[in-house]
Amino acid sequence: MVKRILDVLLGLGLGLLMGLGIAFPMLAGNLLNQPSYHLDYFAAKPAHNPIDQKLGEVSTKIDLNNSNVLTFRRYSGMYPTLARKIIQNSPFSAVEDVLNIPDLSEAEKTLLKANLKNFIVTPPEPALIEGEDRINPGIYK
Repeated sequence: MVKRILDVLLGLGLGLLMGLGIAFPMLAGNLLNQPSYHLDYFAAKPAHNPIDQKLGEVSTKIDLNNSNVLTFRRYSGMYPTLARKIIQNSPFSAVEDVLNIPDLSEAEKTLLKANLKNFIVTPPEPALIEGEDRINPGIYK
């Protein structure tokens, strides 16, 4: 009787492993010491994302043509008013063009001049500038 129960359990276990072999060949192959798929088959393929490339170009600088208003918080005095003016007057051809924004106060011009080294200008990327997300990115605290 005990032998019969053990035979049934062993049969069920092997049946389960064989079933796994159909559904998950890599797992069953390893468990049964059979050839299995290489792990490369299951590895995620890197997706090409143009935004990642854009961020790599920018580095730690603020891209005047593609950054949202929150990015300007890193520099004192720029968020939110001056950041909004910069965004509303972009795109810029060169970093120095930011000094030509209409209606800048002398204090704002001085602040911008002091931070020119922290800015970069790259071509506008539609995925980063479409809609109102640049001025109101929807992150609330």
